[in-house]
Amino acid sequence: MPTLSIAWAVSNLVMEKYRPILKRLEKTAKQYTNIAPENGEFLSILIRAIQAENVLEVGTSNGYSTIWLAAALKETGGKLITLEFDPKRATEAQAHLKEVQLDDIVEVRVGNALDEIPKCDAIFDLVFLDADKGEYRRYLELALPNIRTGGLIVADDTVTMRDEMLDYVEFVFNTPLLNSVDIPLDDGIILSYRTEV
Repeated sequence: MPTLSIAWAVSNLVMEKYRPILKRLEKTAKQYTNIAPENGEFLSILIRAIQAENVLEVGTSNGYSTIWLAAALKETGGKLITLEFDPKRATEAQAHLKEVQLDDIVEVRVGNALDEIPKCDAIFDLVFLDADKGEYRRYLELALPNIRTGGLIVADDTVTMRDEMLDYVEFVFNTPLLNSVDIPLDDGIILSYRTEV
C-alpha cells in the first residue's frame, strides 16, 4: 500500500490533466456549494492510499468533487456511485464528467439519497457525505452495512455547519463501529474509520 507522501505526489501528477475544468468550476464554487480544492486533494489522496475500488458520494452538485473522486478511482481501477437530488445539477455533472472522459466509471443517480442509498449493493471502501447536513446520520446509518471493515467515511462542512449535524457528530464519536477524528480543512471534515464488527 502506498504511503500518503507517495500518494500525494502521484495525485498531483495525475490531476494535472483535470486542472483546466477544475479551475473553471472553481469560479462558481459558491453558487454550487462545492468543496475547496484542498478537500478534493485530500479525497484523492485517501482513495489512492487505500486503493479504493468502490466509492459512494452523497451530494454531486455540478460534479466538481465527483471529478476529484473519479480521477483517483481511474488510477485504482475503481467505480463511483454519486447521488444528486436536483436533476439539473445531475445533468451538469454528467456533462462535466463526459468532458474529461470520466463518465465511464461514474454512475450518477438522481433522487433522494435516503431512497437511493439502500438500493446500492456495492461494498464501499469510502463514502463521502456532502448533502443535507441534517440527514448526515441517516445517510451514514443507511450506508454503514455496505462499508467494509477498514473503510472510510468523510463528512464535509463539519465546522461551519456543525449545529445542523449534532446527532451525526455524537454518533460517529461514540459508536464502537467507528474511529473518528476532526480535521481542520476548509469548512471542516470528520474522517471516520470503519472498525471490525
